[in-house]
Amino acid sequence: MNAESQWPDIYSDPGAEEFRKLFVGGLDAKTTEETLKDYFSSYGTIETCEIMKDRSTPPKSKGFGFITFKNADDLDEIQKNRPHEIDGRKIETKRATPKQQQYWATKKLYIKDFPKDQKEEDLIEDMKETFGRYGEIVNIKLIKEKDSKEGSLKGFGFIEFTEEDPVDKCNLMRKFKIRGCDAHVSKAYPQEKNYQGGRGGRGYGYYGDYDMYPPFDFYGYQPRPYGRQYGGRGDYGGYGGYDFYQNRGYSRGGGGGRPYRGGRF
Repeated sequence: MNAESQWPDIYSDPGAEEFRKLFVGGLDAKTTEETLKDYFSSYGTIETCEIMKDRSTPPKSKGFGFITFKNADDLDEIQKNRPHEIDGRKIETKRATPKQQQYWATKKLYIKDFPKDQKEEDLIEDMKETFGRYGEIVNIKLIKEKDSKEGSLKGFGFIEFTEEDPVDKCNLMRKFKIRGCDAHVSKAYPQEKNYQGGRGGRGYGYYGDYDMYPPFDFYGYQPRPYGRQYGGRGDYGGYGGYDFYQNRGYSRGGGGGRPYRGGRF
């Protein structure tokens, strides 16, 4: 069974843990799990709260942790009220990203599988209504066939937001109804992150200010890992300055680190 088939469906299982887990980073060394619970319980019922510790004796805080809430909507309120401050320090809050998902930070969302035979203006209007619920949209760009006189659509495009959180949330949800069809989304992969480098490299798609690799079959792509990595036993993985236990299967939801390695739609 591949990673995609195991992923919870947002329509049939909107309360799945994957949609209710929060990453908190930049914690002060003296911040405890009880402190986190006291602060974030004002946003909703907390099911689990854990600060990651190193292997020292006694164990020391690694400066980040994860909180699972009872309701997914609680994360929306937390993200709306950023920044948060605990023990005199501004902390980072992001939607925790399971290892089946893309870890990098971006304000651009990649979308495919919408009905490309429909009018572009109708599709964009529907996308604005659908995705505008999650954040402020800067631009929607649907890619067209370059050699087509009619300017027919290729069947994929990009939605740019003013911040990263709407992309993180939509990336977790993955599937949206657009003009009666199930359209699938993911984080757009920044071209500059690709190890081949430069425009026009093998398999690249470049569309003005919108880059991603490759333009088709995005979920089959496995880019080279970037970000800080740990050797030895392989117990830890580095993600944008935060480390986490790999067997827990979660990252901070943005920044560098091991990319998506899942299946295809």
